[in-house]
Amino acid sequence: MISGLALGGVTLLVGPDRVAAGLYQLREKAQHVVDAAVDDPIALRRQLETLAAEYPERISKVQAELGQVTHELNELGVHADKATRVVAATTSDLTELQALIAEAEAADTGVRQVAIRFDGARFDVPGAYEEARRINEVRLIFQDRQAMTAQQIALLSEQRARLTEIHEKLTTEYATFHGQLWQLDRQIDAIKRNERLIEMVKQQQETLNTYDKFGNVGNLQQLERKLNAIQDQQRAHLEALANTRDRLVNDYENRAELERFQESVGGHDDPFKDLGPTKDDAMPAKDSKTIVLGPVVIGR
Repeated sequence: MISGLALGGVTLLVGPDRVAAGLYQLREKAQHVVDAAVDDPIALRRQLETLAAEYPERISKVQAELGQVTHELNELGVHADKATRVVAATTSDLTELQALIAEAEAADTGVRQVAIRFDGARFDVPGAYEEARRINEVRLIFQDRQAMTAQQIALLSEQRARLTEIHEKLTTEYATFHGQLWQLDRQIDAIKRNERLIEMVKQQQETLNTYDKFGNVGNLQQLERKLNAIQDQQRAHLEALANTRDRLVNDYENRAELERFQESVGGHDDPFKDLGPTKDDAMPAKDSKTIVLGPVVIGR
């Protein structure tokens, strides 16, 4: 509502014609911006279909307008012919009546009254002058009509020429459009194919970019060398893992051998068990999980 009131106020200030012209310019600019931004093949094909449907409608409107102008010209031609005939007839009658009045005035001697017979009627000299004035008024009226009709005929003739030119132009464009329709349609198909090709190239480039983790590969030999290097690194990694596993196995084997030795030593009879505990034995034993074997000395 506010925008409507604002538009109404602007219309009152600058006039409806200027407002209409401004709106038309805005619509043309907006259409130009939209047309410049449209590159979708579907939208292009829709524009093509719209244009194909608009041509017959435009041609039909121009034909209707041309028919109306032609009809008005025919009517004006009839009125112009009638006015021309009336002007010619009244001019002829005035010329004839002027001659009769001159003859009557020359024959008037004042002794007897002179009568004038014109167009089946009888007039005296004053009556003949009155009839001449009436005929002249009719002649002037139809002369004005004749001039106005001539102006209207000239204007409508110019409009008809312009409409005829537009009609011929639209008809020619429509015929050319139909002749080039298949070519325009093929161009739209080419645009669609180009878009698909661009998308395929992008996808291919993205696929190639995934090879960057292997390094910059320029040819097949470089690719093979790079793959061999990766395999060598993987084999070295596997060997390192295997060595670590072997060390763990050896550690467990050594621990097993040590446990067996400790068990075998602990199984012999103690020759000093009858002597009782020694001073060292009386002391609390320290917790130890390992046996320390010192040097053995034989003899006194």
